[in-house]
Amino acid sequence: MCYNNLIKVVLPTIIGLVIYTTSTAQQTPKNLVKWVVEKNSTLRVEGESNVNKFTCNINEYAKRDTIFVSGNQSKQVKLSGRLQMNVMDFNCHNSLITKDLRKTLKSKEYPKMNIHFLSLECMPGFQSKCEYIKGWVEVELAGVRKRFEMNYTFSKDGTSLIKLNGGRNFCFSDFKLSPPQKLAGLIKIKDEFDVNFQLVLRII
Repeated sequence: MCYNNLIKVVLPTIIGLVIYTTSTAQQTPKNLVKWVVEKNSTLRVEGESNVNKFTCNINEYAKRDTIFVSGNQSKQVKLSGRLQMNVMDFNCHNSLITKDLRKTLKSKEYPKMNIHFLSLECMPGFQSKCEYIKGWVEVELAGVRKRFEMNYTFSKDGTSLIKLNGGRNFCFSDFKLSPPQKLAGLIKIKDEFDVNFQLVLRII
């Protein structure tokens, strides 16, 4: 009887431990790499009105966010992590345009712009000077989230740092926003604008 009671107590514990260990192993990503975003990363927005062109910059990324990379070169690579930028950090080198852009992006209500990294079509090999790879991101702006395909350029010098350049064309209407207007509508900003970012990444 003692032996049977021992089996009844110990066996469920062993089974539970095996299930926990197996599920933990399944949740652990294979080939996990971490890319830390360095503060000298930058973001640039370029737009155009019926009068002239303008450029708005965020010249320093103050946070130390991490992008988690899971996969290998033979299949699609999963990413997780995000960039979180303060909308008030945008500088358009013109006080009126800067003020209007921040207002258009609803900076008081939604002070952060988030870029969530989702995937790459393959893992960079870092064997050539530049590699062109497509990927997917989810952009969160003014309370609206939307997925986009991005074009990336990866490069790596003799150090452990990676340079990731990404960019594409967006529209204010993608995020249910209306382009800024000045002087009773005489100066109109076009709906389309280009976003380009250069991330300096450190592999850990």
